[in-house]
Amino acid sequence: MQEKSKKEKINSEKNKVRVNITVDFDKLERAKKKLNLFGGKLSTLFNLYLSEFIEGMDKDIIDSKKQLDSKIEELEQRIKLLEKK
Repeated sequence: MQEKSKKEKINSEKNKVRVNITVDFDKLERAKKKLNLFGGKLSTLFNLYLSEFIEGMDKDIIDSKKQLDSKIEELEQRIKLLEKK
């Protein structure tokens, strides 16, 4: 495995931020036992959940916008029909 160059290491550190959070102790202990699947790092698991959360929120927003656009178009067509009468 190749070591990262000093420049690459500095750049990757700039993209990270340390966060202090409070979690349930029992759940944390259970998670630590299962973290071997994720390389044993809690930060890796947290990043995965954070990524999924962001992707899910983006999808919901896009779907909601599509629904709103569809309803607006439908209402505009109804208004045009009423104006013709």
